[in-house]
Amino acid sequence: MVRTLIAAALFIAFAIALTLAARSHDADASGIQGDANCDLHVTITDALGVLQQNAGIASNSNGCDYNGDVNCDSANNTDDVLLILAYVAGSYTSNPTVCLPIGSYYQNTDTPTPAPTNTDGTTLSPPPGPTLTPTPTPTSPTILTTTPIATPVDTHNPSDSPAVTPTPTATPTAHTPTPTPTPKPPTNTPHPNQTPRFSGEPNCQVFPANNPWNTDISNLQQYPVDPNSDNYVDFIGRDTYLHPDVGTVWQNVPIGIPYAIVGGNQPKVPITYYYGDSDPGPYPIPSNVPVEGQPVGSPNTANFGGDRHVIVIDDTNCKLYETFDSHPVNNGQSWTTGSAAIFDLNSNALRPDTWTSADAAGLPIFPGLIRYDEVMSGTIDHALRFTVHDTQHAFIHPATHEASDNYDTDAPPMGLRFRMKASFDCSHYSTEVITICNALKKYGMFVADNGSDWYISGAPDNRWDDDHLGDLKTITGDAFEVVDTGENIIVPPPDN
Repeated sequence: MVRTLIAAALFIAFAIALTLAARSHDADASGIQGDANCDLHVTITDALGVLQQNAGIASNSNGCDYNGDVNCDSANNTDDVLLILAYVAGSYTSNPTVCLPIGSYYQNTDTPTPAPTNTDGTTLSPPPGPTLTPTPTPTSPTILTTTPIATPVDTHNPSDSPAVTPTPTATPTAHTPTPTPTPKPPTNTPHPNQTPRFSGEPNCQVFPANNPWNTDISNLQQYPVDPNSDNYVDFIGRDTYLHPDVGTVWQNVPIGIPYAIVGGNQPKVPITYYYGDSDPGPYPIPSNVPVEGQPVGSPNTANFGGDRHVIVIDDTNCKLYETFDSHPVNNGQSWTTGSAAIFDLNSNALRPDTWTSADAAGLPIFPGLIRYDEVMSGTIDHALRFTVHDTQHAFIHPATHEASDNYDTDAPPMGLRFRMKASFDCSHYSTEVITICNALKKYGMFVADNGSDWYISGAPDNRWDDDHLGDLKTITGDAFEVVDTGENIIVPPPDN
């Protein structure tokens, strides 16, 4: 069928091209790439629309006939028809060095254009194509990534939380490595007493070198495979794909958990919390601190949902402050939270057993995030954090808290440590994912919260390449094994 469509399109396009000239772009246009007829969908009708535009038979009054030029060569011609047909047939592969991927919504960054909306005023997002993988590009348009992320839930009290439905991940096609950026060193960091910053690495060491987060667990003799490893992996999903819960922006919300780095002169504000196993304030939270789930351009007082984590690092005193379900009061003069925890970055001390933190497992969040500057430096020197759909009513140090009524011993307890198998080949992935793989083989990742299976956490940054991070979505749970760290699994009484 696809061959027939392509042959027909070639014949028609060739006949038209013999006599008629192509039309060029409108540089200020915005819309859905490949949507030649401006209906906010990319279908076979758009291939016909490109032919009509080429012939001068039809012109769009909506100002987006430019979208038919999907290879950005300033012409609506046969090449564009073939690419659109390939997209519809599910065999399209974008080339980030040439143009925007078909199906991406774009807008000119010099003159912002609102995204298309439904009749009720809500934002209308284009439906994903059969094999669409959005690719951010350094050119003037800004692409809103179409990689879906899991809906955050309050996992501190699972009985009150909605069931988590993992976001389906399409079966990957044969991987063709895309051009990867040259690794960059971390950006220079200002003196810790300067203005708060929301990216980069802290000057403080994030826990001592012998802390579990910083421990090399790649030695199989010292850290053998757990006897129950296969059952744990099967419980989560051996054939289920990893998902990068980190990136740029999806539906106007940054992908991941943001953080702030402040100096010792940052004013501290009072906090309240409704989980008693929290550390009292005050906390050095800036009034403009980013809150997890906060839409771009919206104040952190906006009514948005999710876990609403706030992470702040005092880079003078080397203290980490983290809160869950965080809401500012009077423009941040104080905060109400669900739970709150303070960690001394110079200490290996754990929270008391059965205590939670801003994370369900009682773990700190910041040490487990994939962060842009360290990835681009080529080295992640710590373990990562990830989520699963259900956990055991148990925990293993360094975790100190459980968040489940499930006593199935094949369900992973909070704090269980997974390691990517040394034999797993990551060499054909992007530079970013190769760096992440190296960390997963050397330091592994901890079960930190209930959520979607195999979702690996990171910090949002508009410099990420979402397409490169998407290589993680071709890795299944079978690439991992559980590490026997020597710690005992603790099963607290049911009333805890």
